[in-house]
Amino acid sequence: MRRIVFASLAVVAAVVGWNIAAGMAVAQNAPAQPKAGSPPQGQAGAPPAIANPAEVVATVDYNGATEKITKGEVYNVITRYPIPPTEDRDLVYRDAVDTLVNTRLVTQFLNRQRITIKPEQVQEEIGKLEQGLKSEGKDLATSLLENGFSLDEIKKEIEDRLRWIEYVKAKATDAELKKFLAANHDLFSGTQVRASHILRKTEPNASAADKAKVKGQLLAIKKEIDAGKLTFAQAADKYSEDPANEGGAGGDLDFFNLNSGFIPEFTDVAFKLKQGSVSEPVETPYGYHLIQVTDRKEGKPVDFEQNKPYITSGYAAELQRNLLTEARKAAKVEVKPMPKDLFPPIQAQAAPAGAPPASAPKAKAE
Repeated sequence: MRRIVFASLAVVAAVVGWNIAAGMAVAQNAPAQPKAGSPPQGQAGAPPAIANPAEVVATVDYNGATEKITKGEVYNVITRYPIPPTEDRDLVYRDAVDTLVNTRLVTQFLNRQRITIKPEQVQEEIGKLEQGLKSEGKDLATSLLENGFSLDEIKKEIEDRLRWIEYVKAKATDAELKKFLAANHDLFSGTQVRASHILRKTEPNASAADKAKVKGQLLAIKKEIDAGKLTFAQAADKYSEDPANEGGAGGDLDFFNLNSGFIPEFTDVAFKLKQGSVSEPVETPYGYHLIQVTDRKEGKPVDFEQNKPYITSGYAAELQRNLLTEARKAAKVEVKPMPKDLFPPIQAQAAPAGAPPASAPKAKAE
């Protein structure tokens, strides 16, 4: 159940290979998949082709404004990332829609901050972009054509990125960053845990009653484990609906740290559990989990000045998570079922070598 990770502001990332989340946080560019100018799914030199790209698949009502998300926008997001054939397509679709919804909400938040970015600042970033593409033997116009975006879209994404940087700079005082480091020491120290889990799936639009039923199933399983009738590993092999546990892995996820990309609903619990104890049912987008931490490796002390850029990046990510949490409470988001023709046939081919398994609960981008 590893999640496909999409950038929060996806257009620039898709066209030029920028890691927007990192760029917004620490004002520097970093490579991201796919490489700059890579045409979608092997369709060289042409924008993505999909039937009815203007079809509305989701709406976002927030602060009196209604924004629409189209099938074409979702397609543009999902075709930029390698998707393992075992990955749940409905889940990938919902991740991509969530990415676009979050982008809209962050943009609206930035609009309300009234942060001004000068045109020459945007042009300077365009210049850096052109230089980067030139070093790879590419040019901006061709990359835009291959990816189906306009220069105005890129400029708007860059402006939003720069506005976010300014917002973070105003918030990220040394006092705030040190406070954040103290509260999130495991994130920067490299501390690892080894955990196992038992998954019982729920449908994306499961009712409260259906969720309660699944949660009850896990509570009954936990009771068996606590009574010594089964070990956690035996219970995982018997009851878990995680596809990666087929064949009997005991639910083991091996060691991971807080930068491994696992979804926060899962890691927040795993890193607080005492070794050997079993959690209460934990809800994630996949369903409900029981989690057991089987081992822990403590990390190293963290030097604040040396790690300040990374601490700032983590702080910025938390700022964005918090503002999106509040915005989601106030926003009304309606998502239609996934269009049946959204995924091109090429998506069914084998996953590239080294791709992560579709088993561990991995995070979507903010």
